[in-house]
Amino acid sequence: MNGRISDYVGSSCEVKTMENDLLLVGKIRAVLEDNGIALEIVSSDDEAMPAAAYGIPVKINIFSSKNGFLSLGGRVYITHESFWRINEIGALGENERRGYFRIKIRTQAEVMGPDKSRRIRKFKCLVTSVSLSGILIAVDDEECYFREGTQVTVNGLHVFDGGETFQVKCTVHRIDKNRSLGTLYGCCFDDMTIREANRLCREIFKQQRADIQRRRGCGS
Repeated sequence: MNGRISDYVGSSCEVKTMENDLLLVGKIRAVLEDNGIALEIVSSDDEAMPAAAYGIPVKINIFSSKNGFLSLGGRVYITHESFWRINEIGALGENERRGYFRIKIRTQAEVMGPDKSRRIRKFKCLVTSVSLSGILIAVDDEECYFREGTQVTVNGLHVFDGGETFQVKCTVHRIDKNRSLGTLYGCCFDDMTIREANRLCREIFKQQRADIQRRRGCGS
């Protein structure tokens, strides 16, 4: 396992609590042998690292354009303004890997798919969450006729106002109703290229860092 993790040195990562609260966004600086496997994580933008309680269990989601995703668990051992060390590193199960870099957002886009007459047309949609595997969109239009397995195209996807835009092809995998937003469609990306995944990852990290800084400002 240590050999595989070493392939991710220099890769982007996020650290979350076991309840999926985001603690930091950074990059893997080193893989160490310290009573098992340990990771050293540093800031990806030269900002000071936040504080955290000693010994708390955390999840570390790592993304590499070359090696793909890696989801690990561990316990916080050292938190310093220049780096964190997380000990007791081990693999997480499949259920923990589904939410890679998922964040809640609220941006407008357009989705192309079938209406009730089976014609392909555009619908306005609200993007309520995004990850490197898919998005959750809300469509408030009775003519929309998306079902599980329906392939759609989302145009003008952006993680935050003023950010880069994306056109993504998706497949609807789940459908829920929301009283105020309309119908929610959980969509998985179809054949996203490594280049586009890297670009989306950077945008997600920008928003995550902004969220962390906002929370720090509210707490100061």
